Amino acid sequence: MTSRRSFYKNKTVLVVDDSDQIRSYFKSMLLLIGFDDVTLARDADMALSCCRRIPFDFILCDFHLGSGRDGYQLFEILRNEQLLKPECCFLVVSAERQRQAIYGIIEFQPDDYLLKPFSYAELERRITRAYHIKQALKLAYQAIHQRDFADAVLACDHVVDHRSQYAMHATRLKAELLVRLERFDEAEQLYQWALTVRDFAWARLGLAVTYGYQGRSNEAEALLQELSGQAETRIEALDWLTRLYISQQNPTAALTAVEQVAKSSPRNYLRQHVLATLAVIENRKDLSVQVHQRLLNAARYSMYDTADNMLNFARALIEQAKDQDPKARKETLQRLESFLMTIKKRFHPASFEHDRLVVDARIAMLEGRTKDALQLLEHSEQLSLEKHLSPAGMLDRARAYFETGNLAMCDHYMGALSALTQDDNLYCSAIGLMMQHEQKKHQELRQQLMDRNAAGMQAYGSGDFSMAIDYFRTALESMPANVNIALNLLQALSMRDGLNSDLTALARHCISLIKAGQLPADQQKRYQVLLSHLDL
Repeated sequence: MTSRRSFYKNKTVLVVDDSDQIRSYFKSMLLLIGFDDVTLARDADMALSCCRRIPFDFILCDFHLGSGRDGYQLFEILRNEQLLKPECCFLVVSAERQRQAIYGIIEFQPDDYLLKPFSYAELERRITRAYHIKQALKLAYQAIHQRDFADAVLACDHVVDHRSQYAMHATRLKAELLVRLERFDEAEQLYQWALTVRDFAWARLGLAVTYGYQGRSNEAEALLQELSGQAETRIEALDWLTRLYISQQNPTAALTAVEQVAKSSPRNYLRQHVLATLAVIENRKDLSVQVHQRLLNAARYSMYDTADNMLNFARALIEQAKDQDPKARKETLQRLESFLMTIKKRFHPASFEHDRLVVDARIAMLEGRTKDALQLLEHSEQLSLEKHLSPAGMLDRARAYFETGNLAMCDHYMGALSALTQDDNLYCSAIGLMMQHEQKKHQELRQQLMDRNAAGMQAYGSGDFSMAIDYFRTALESMPANVNIALNLLQALSMRDGLNSDLTALARHCISLIKAGQLPADQQKRYQVLLSHLDL
């Protein structure tokens, strides 16, 4: 007992709980265990401040911390900002049973979950167990912290070779590292071996994940379907099924899988974001709006509480408005304008103005204000210099430029987005599938545009100017700011002997588009000749 007390005497521990009484209760138990250095924090913000000053050995954090960030949101921020040293033991405390992750220990999941109420002896046992596991794998976790996964594998081998009582923990960690290093055959062998020792849930899930990476889709799907029916592995199995279906470019099956898991974890930001993304691909835009609205609340106090998250709701409303009748569209755009004012109240304009202008440009296009849309996009480009653009922000720009007919800039942002979606995670996989969906849709629209334009040129060449006008007008409706089509339409209009009021208005609209856009230099002379032939 004395040696144990002297051991903890030199360790630092942080207790995070919103109850004064429980914090005091924790402190008294920790002092009995042998800790001398106990820091108390009443909420996540205070805990963050403490962690920026002190590299704690242990953190005991209640899951529910009142109205602000919860315990897991605090953990995410600490991990993201690298405020947890590799050997730190993070224990989540809750009055409700929390699901412990089966796969993903390489990402520094909480080390344990303590269910209230618990005794002094239970607290000491769990702290000691978490500490010994971390110490046994200390070199591996330090290597992971440095992103040196190959060295981490060697550290795990060292633990196994010395027949440590934590050899199976090392085996589990090593298998995940081998997957990360794309050494899939070795990972498969390790998981298969672990299953000969015992039917570990983590080994079965890891094996399914490995099958997926090996391209053995049928085996991966069958095993994941089986694991999704078991409470212990249901959430993660459905996550990996979603990834598998995305890799197979099957958004329907992916949406079905992620809808199931999203109901069980309404506060998981990235998972909900994947649901919203797949909903748009499947043309369930109302569902996407609902999910993004939920995310406004789910993201509060978390690392995802950003202007970009709020703009995602605005972007979802725009996608919804595109398919609505005029009355419903007007109501949606009014709702959108009101919501944009809310963002201005919460975040400094300088942090998101470059992205908001793109949203404004898309609104202008929906309202038929093409010239305004082009000016807003130009202003946005000036403000976005040296600014970080999120994947959602890049996709929004690509859509905006396509809608305004600037295909070169659309392709530019699609290319930039492609580079951003190479990360191996569920969110990037979903964004990547969305990008492919948009590219396919854009390609189909481009082909329709080319066909209509070609038909218009053919009709013009045969002297059927009325038919040419109809083809060019239909093409312009598909891409309302395309100056080349506007110029072709203007030329067809110029061949009519007299223009009625509707055609006169159409000609003036074409001129307005050409003035607002960027007509190629080699077309300027043609444009001036046409103007001289038109009596408007």
